[in-house]
Amino acid sequence: MLLAKKTAAALSGLLLIAAVTACSSDGAEGSDDSGKASIRMTSLSLCNELSLYALDKGIFEKNGLDIELVSVQSGSAGIAAVQGGAADIAFVSPQGLLTAIDKGVDLKIISDSGETTKDSQGIIVNNSSGINGPADLQGRTIAVNDLGGTIVTLVNRWIEKATGQKSTAKFVALGFADIEPAVENGKVDAGAVTAADVQKITASGKGRAIGNPTWEGVGATPNALYAVTSSWLKQNQGSAERFVAAMQEAADAAKQPASNTDKFAIYAKYCKKPAEDLAAIPELAYSGYVDMAALDNAVKLFKEAKILTPGFDATAAVAEFARAR
Repeated sequence: MLLAKKTAAALSGLLLIAAVTACSSDGAEGSDDSGKASIRMTSLSLCNELSLYALDKGIFEKNGLDIELVSVQSGSAGIAAVQGGAADIAFVSPQGLLTAIDKGVDLKIISDSGETTKDSQGIIVNNSSGINGPADLQGRTIAVNDLGGTIVTLVNRWIEKATGQKSTAKFVALGFADIEPAVENGKVDAGAVTAADVQKITASGKGRAIGNPTWEGVGATPNALYAVTSSWLKQNQGSAERFVAAMQEAADAAKQPASNTDKFAIYAKYCKKPAEDLAAIPELAYSGYVDMAALDNAVKLFKEAKILTPGFDATAAVAEFARAR
């Protein structure tokens, strides 16, 4: 959950946005001149955003969908766009989306995108740091993106499990783009990063990853999810079902080695990074239908960190047709 977006400030205004907006996309199964269902979907232009692969490979079109991308800068902005009628489907991190639903924002999960793996994230260190595992992080300074995020809890547990003692690690908050350089330059002892930065510091020859406390702590979790308002879903369930079917088709195709050339070229087009660099980064376990066990792992973690209320119902948050069988 290193990519979880900060949503608390944005959530307070979402219901108001929904109440006052005059723009709505509740029309039943709206379609364009080709007869395809028209859907506006938010995008962060990430380097592993499965829906972008599905779009450029014509998989959405094959499933009767005409997808229009709505560019946003964060998951909370995607939620606001859906609530305000500027988009139909929002692409959101699990923490941001589940927190919004828990706070009463009208959203329903209709698709997965992929689950994290043991190589999706990691704790990186400088090769000269003398740190070889979690026990060596005692008393060290670790950079994270959010001091209030779940990664702090997970790293402390990781250290305590390895040492049998209370963690004495110190944490500092840095932007995602600043963590890897800070580790490489010795400004911090370690950093919690995604696979892209693990690959970057390893390729530089100046650092390496020593493990993944998220994977070791809770296992696989969703990387990001797609959500709609319940009112849109009521009017457009057929389109929603075709959307998740298209996402699953894209996931199945993206897992095949034969897809790599096209896939990384497509990702590179949107995230503006060289395709050859993307090919060297460990991928997600792509999926369309929602892996409920992985979602439950995330919910358990968020409840333990008091991000979600104890009574939050993960199953109720996911449309029945979208759950993996």
